[in-house]
Amino acid sequence: MYTLSVFFVLLHLESNTTINMKTAFLIAAASSGSGKTTLTIGLLRALHNKGYKMQPFKCGPDYIDPLYHRIACDRDSVNLDTWMQPEQDVKQVFLRYSQDADICIVEGVMGLYDGADGIRGSSAEIAELLGIPVVLVINAHSMAHSIAPILKGYLTYRPVTQISGVIFNNVGSPRHEQMLRRAAEEVGMPVIGAIPRMKELYAPSRHLGLDISETEKISQLAEKVAEIINNEQLTINNEQLTINSSKLSTINSKKSQIYIARDAAFNFLYRQTIDYLCERGRVHFFSPLANETVPQDADLVFLPGGYPEFFLPQLSESHATMESLRKTHANIWAECGGMMYLSEGIDDTDMTGLLPFRTTMQGARLHLGYRSMMVNGKELRGHEFHYSSIMGTPPSSDIQLFDAQGQPVETGFYIHGKIYAGYTHWLYPLIT
Repeated sequence: MYTLSVFFVLLHLESNTTINMKTAFLIAAASSGSGKTTLTIGLLRALHNKGYKMQPFKCGPDYIDPLYHRIACDRDSVNLDTWMQPEQDVKQVFLRYSQDADICIVEGVMGLYDGADGIRGSSAEIAELLGIPVVLVINAHSMAHSIAPILKGYLTYRPVTQISGVIFNNVGSPRHEQMLRRAAEEVGMPVIGAIPRMKELYAPSRHLGLDISETEKISQLAEKVAEIINNEQLTINNEQLTINSSKLSTINSKKSQIYIARDAAFNFLYRQTIDYLCERGRVHFFSPLANETVPQDADLVFLPGGYPEFFLPQLSESHATMESLRKTHANIWAECGGMMYLSEGIDDTDMTGLLPFRTTMQGARLHLGYRSMMVNGKELRGHEFHYSSIMGTPPSSDIQLFDAQGQPVETGFYIHGKIYAGYTHWLYPLIT
């Protein structure tokens, strides 16, 4: 069997930076579908099994891969996004969540240099910002020596990006691996390892219809990849991480009572969002699927996105939850699936009825992209990713939203009484 022999030589940051790194690296690829997630969860599981305290991160606004990460190493993954957050905030987030970890693995997004606007928001930008090396994953299917100019391009295109080596994925045979290694040696690219072509090594589809509840499949995948990794040859550099940043400041000292929906139907939550709300009030979780209620004296209710369309019979019977949402005096912040739950219904299934429109999964098409808006003089940044739509003519939006290039988009944000709702997933909900 092939083995993945990994030797990470970590590079220190420049002396003028405030971050002194422990073991940390970013797993990137030439394109989506190269095997980043498969390798990431395998490494997380392998190192977790060896007793290391792992801290996973994910570049970009993705909320599905972080669920895989948690299954692999039993620790919440944290998003790093230089479009949704200022650079200094990204550094602080990285420091804050990595300080008690032994090893940090950052999974990239799309291709190494693919960002919201050029390389802005890309995996490369985040690696450069944090000063951590990049492990490049290349899908080597149907390629041999032609891999050489590709690797050469990655080595020379942007020298500030520290590419420490390549892992070949989808390798067909030992001879195929030898050919790939010869090509890499020719251009000076270190080869960290090779992963065989095995159909059971591919993560499930990441489309919005993924059944996140099937955690056992992800766990089995992580174990399979971990078996391929030769842990005895994994060298770890455990230098101490020096924290030079203060805790995130609190913008609202009021200790509000905050209720967050969290279950299989509503689970698109960024870790930073939960901690952000915890700093601003006392957070309670409730489950619409379990028909749990929100008290009338709550200050804020947060209904995140998820998969309400998978649970229409259960949600339509969550009468106690829906009635408590109708009666609560709290402001309600609802995103995507949470907005659908508050609408009059999803297709023919009635929902809470607090918003004057219905939503549908019929004629589903992907709506995708970064979004920004100004509310009460404050800019919010987030990400839109959904297949459903509002039935008929959408209601007039109260606030104009823009894409990453600053162009107006049709996506709406609706303020209806105590409800603030839309399709966009915001990193930090507005506290109103």
